[in-house]
Order: sequence, then structure tokens, then C-alpha cells
Amino acid sequence: MFTLLLISQKDFIKRSTSAVFITFYLAVLGGFILLLANHPDGALRILALVVLIACNDTFAYIAGVLLGKHKLAPSISPKKSWEGLIGGAIASIVGGSLIFHYLFEVNWIVGAAIGVMTVITATCGDLIESAIKRDLAIKDMSNLLPGHGGIMDRLDSALFTAPAVWFAFELIARYL
Repeated sequence: MFTLLLISQKDFIKRSTSAVFITFYLAVLGGFILLLANHPDGALRILALVVLIACNDTFAYIAGVLLGKHKLAPSISPKKSWEGLIGGAIASIVGGSLIFHYLFEVNWIVGAAIGVMTVITATCGDLIESAIKRDLAIKDMSNLLPGHGGIMDRLDSALFTAPAVWFAFELIARYL
């Protein structure tokens, strides 16, 4: 914070609250990825997280490109559509059902519910990150992955979905 003040007093509040938020965003939400990994079957849990997010993001994109006509949140993310959301939901539900039934030997309905949670959290993560970029007038959060909206565009779904998936695993361990 002190460094931000020394650099320039212009927009200090905006810059300092952004710095605090980004620290929370990465450290706290990212910590759930570490919690998933720090389990005896941590590699499988991370695989489940990655596959769920890939199902959602990939099929939301495909359905949105092929069928997208109705904008989901045009002022925040003009390319996202309801059709894309539905495509991602179908893929996440099917993917979650298969992953949790075959890899973790739980009822496929539990996996379907986790697929629904993935759609909600991944989409919220995408929209929140897009809203932050719009508010800060930033096109890409970084240039590490040119053409992909920056590194945060690759992580936002994972950061928001990891806590939900971790919580789901905790519920499964306690009640199923």
C-alpha cells in the first residue's frame, strides 16, 4: 500500500482496494486448489476440477458460437449467451455424473449436482472477472497468453469453482 502511495496519489483508493481485492482473490480462492491437492487422492480431485471446468468452458463456447442469440450479460461480457450457458450446463452435468460415478464411486446424481455447481460458480467467476476488467478499463488481465484475455481469464473459473468442489468433497466424505 505504501508503495502505491509513493508512486502516485492519483486514484490511490481505487488502486489500493484493487490490490487488496486481487490479493484476496488469488490467495484465498486459490487456497482451495491447494486444499483439494493436499488430500490422499488430491491428484484425482484436481483432475475432477479441471475436467468439470473444461466441460463447462469448452461446451459453453461451442454452443455459444453455434447457437448463441440471446445475450447473458451484454454490459459485462457481450459474447456470453444463454445458449452457451445451457451448452456448458449440459456438458458439466454429464461430465460431473461420469467423473464422480467412475472415479469416486458416488451416485451419479451427486456428480450431476456438482456439475450444476460448476456451471454456477464458473460462470460467476467469468462474469465477475469481466466486470472487474470493465471497471478498471483493462482489456486483458495480462499478456502472458495472447489472444486468450490474459492469465486471469484462464484462472477465474478455477478460482471460483475450487471452493465449491472442495465443499462438495467434504460433504461427500461426511455424509455419503
